[in-house]
Amino acid sequence: MALLTPMTLVEAQALGALFGLEVVALRPIAAGSVNSNFGLECVRGDPAFLRVFEESDAPAVERQNALLAWLGARGVATPAPLARADGAGTVATHRGKPVSVFPFLPGEHLCQRRLRPAHLARLGEALARVHLAGEGYAPPPPNRFGARELGLRLADLHARRSELPADVAALLPELESRLAELGPLDLGGATTVVHGDVFRDNVLWRDDELVAILDFESASAGSPAFDLMVTMLAWSFGDALDRSLAAALLAGYLRVRDLGPVMRAALYDAARFAALRFAVTRITDYELRPRGVVVYKDYRRFVARLCAVEAIGRGDFAEWLQAS
Repeated sequence: MALLTPMTLVEAQALGALFGLEVVALRPIAAGSVNSNFGLECVRGDPAFLRVFEESDAPAVERQNALLAWLGARGVATPAPLARADGAGTVATHRGKPVSVFPFLPGEHLCQRRLRPAHLARLGEALARVHLAGEGYAPPPPNRFGARELGLRLADLHARRSELPADVAALLPELESRLAELGPLDLGGATTVVHGDVFRDNVLWRDDELVAILDFESASAGSPAFDLMVTMLAWSFGDALDRSLAAALLAGYLRVRDLGPVMRAALYDAARFAALRFAVTRITDYELRPRGVVVYKDYRRFVARLCAVEAIGRGDFAEWLQAS
């Protein structure tokens, strides 16, 4: 649960009025791990979704909202932020933190056991549309999770290893070695706007159709190969990697956007880097926090994904990603 900043109905009504909404009920949404989210019931029209951004300042949220509006206007399935009624952008302030309001989209998140290749194919198509739309966006958001940034996080963890659980501290040299081995990563050269965080809780479905991709807070300039492999690892791993799901994701993507031979050849290293990225950030985000503040996300899940990819091997990975 991530409800870090409280909100009363009176406060929600004042915020809603800024966006032209007459709010009559407020419902905390216990989802996510970073921001505080609320559902708003309104006198007229559909319900709305209000987000309090816990780790971004107002200019950063305005930039994110501009990207969402751009993507939505180009056919990407994502809700665009509501504009303020006074014309002052798309951001308000609540208890010193930026707030945005979005249309509330009905839908559900799919658990791992419900996933079928058809879901992954639709997801691949939707991700490809994000990358196509993002090619024309300028300036793209900076990448906060590149190799250099992960190196800085690992250095900070090393300096604070006495604060870490013993198993985490023991793992740090291995993670540092893997990052050094990948070196300055070449994932095919071409960049676009990537989502960077297409996990199951960031996608809404209705009647097995994809309704929306949510939460572009980690969006940045980046490699489509990296974004595709983040998504593959997030959706195709239960207790092991599921080849049928991974292949369906790639096939769906390629129906909308080609990767080209260089980027296809980079998918193995992209998958390894994606697993390393989330192993490291889950350590920095959760192992140094008191338990119970937010929903815990286990870094071991991405260490397992890294091992699973490496068990397939560089030479066999491209063939493994093809439908069997």
